[in-house]
Amino acid sequence: MAGLFSFLLLKKAGIDDITILEYQDRVGGRLHTHYFTDNPNDEKRLYGELGAMRLPYIKGRPDLSPHQLVFDTVEYLNEYNKKDDPNMEIKFIPFIFSNPNALYYFNNKKAPSGEVMTSNYSKNIGVKQLGLSDTIPDNYLILWDDAVKPFYDELDKNFTNGLINLKRYDHHTTYSYLKEAYLPKVLPSKKPADYDEIISAIEVQEFGTGDFRHYGFVPTVLELYTFSDPNYNISWNTIDKGMQRLPNAYLPMIKKENINLKYNSEVYKLEKTNNSKIKVFWKNNRKSVSETFDRVIVTVPLGVVRHWDLPLSTSADKPGILLVSYTWCNDAKKYAQFSEKERFELALKDLATIHGDIVYKEWVPGKKNNKAHYWPNDRTTGGAYSYFGVGQLESLVGAMMRPEECIHWCGEHTDIHNSWTVGALNSAVRVVKEILLENLMSDKWLKLKNMRLLKYWNGNLEAFEDY
Repeated sequence: MAGLFSFLLLKKAGIDDITILEYQDRVGGRLHTHYFTDNPNDEKRLYGELGAMRLPYIKGRPDLSPHQLVFDTVEYLNEYNKKDDPNMEIKFIPFIFSNPNALYYFNNKKAPSGEVMTSNYSKNIGVKQLGLSDTIPDNYLILWDDAVKPFYDELDKNFTNGLINLKRYDHHTTYSYLKEAYLPKVLPSKKPADYDEIISAIEVQEFGTGDFRHYGFVPTVLELYTFSDPNYNISWNTIDKGMQRLPNAYLPMIKKENINLKYNSEVYKLEKTNNSKIKVFWKNNRKSVSETFDRVIVTVPLGVVRHWDLPLSTSADKPGILLVSYTWCNDAKKYAQFSEKERFELALKDLATIHGDIVYKEWVPGKKNNKAHYWPNDRTTGGAYSYFGVGQLESLVGAMMRPEECIHWCGEHTDIHNSWTVGALNSAVRVVKEILLENLMSDKWLKLKNMRLLKYWNGNLEAFEDY
């Protein structure tokens, strides 16, 4: 998405000679919808999201919604395609994020009746009934909300100042912040071992196994702030007929503007030329190709970049689709060793634990009817998204934002709203700004910045400019 949005912005700024090298046979990267039939005109065809699947927004406050740029981009693309390609229109539908009657199965515990609990029921019982230690207070989830709310308040008031204050805690994991800085203050009578029990309970209920000890506290706060600011009423949307329709909506523009889009192109080397340009080498159908460019925008994920060979030195400057398992962190790694068929079997086994053997009767077997995707094994990404560890946000984000002469780094991993589509779009704006200003085109940048499309864009990167 960062590459496509960069193209759109460069084109709006008057840059016409653009080449897009796409590794896959489709556009969109980790906006990846899997369709279970090949007919795009089939109104009833089933699909499932393998990547990004939802978009939060704050009703009536686009100025505070971190994802507003995504919605404004959709509006822009719909207007562009309205006359000649109305079939490319993107429509939003509600994303059902939760349901009080959803079944809830945790720690092998069921309701006294022997039935699986509902989500609403689980929130109104004590921790013992959930199989948790009695040293954990019943309101333990409120503790997490209380721990992060002061940071949300500061970010809402002034994002840059709030971020500067938040960075003071970049030496903490989420675990160490809760155990050393927060819980002793609000629960002074508890023992350190009790804090561990409380933290583990919060982690497993609200996040993923191993998340709190592995990831930094600052990235966790920013991720949740991007996800759902508790100070406002968050609503959720998704794209009707699949998130893939968003990147696909760029295709008519690419065709009309005669942009050179090359599919199945695997870039394997960048080489600086004597006249300060960049020579790009890629493979297409096993044939090696190269071309020289004035500027190169690299949007490949960090999981791929980490395998690049770097120089030894650098410059000093009805039927329906059911999402059975949405798994991440350590829980996802447990599935890595299994084949796709075995992953289906494991997911069905867990599903049957909740719903009973009717699961096996209703399930439609066969590879064409089921799909499992493990992003770390996807060579186009090397992982689902970036998530920074302790100290990495401050030490890496600023460095990743800086261009290497004619090479510019772009993608969700180069933005503070990492792991979200809006992070990719934000980074595209930053990179296009860099290119225009470095080429003495400040007038084009100012014109671009004042477009309706970028009305609510704010890079919010001042806090990292010195790194």
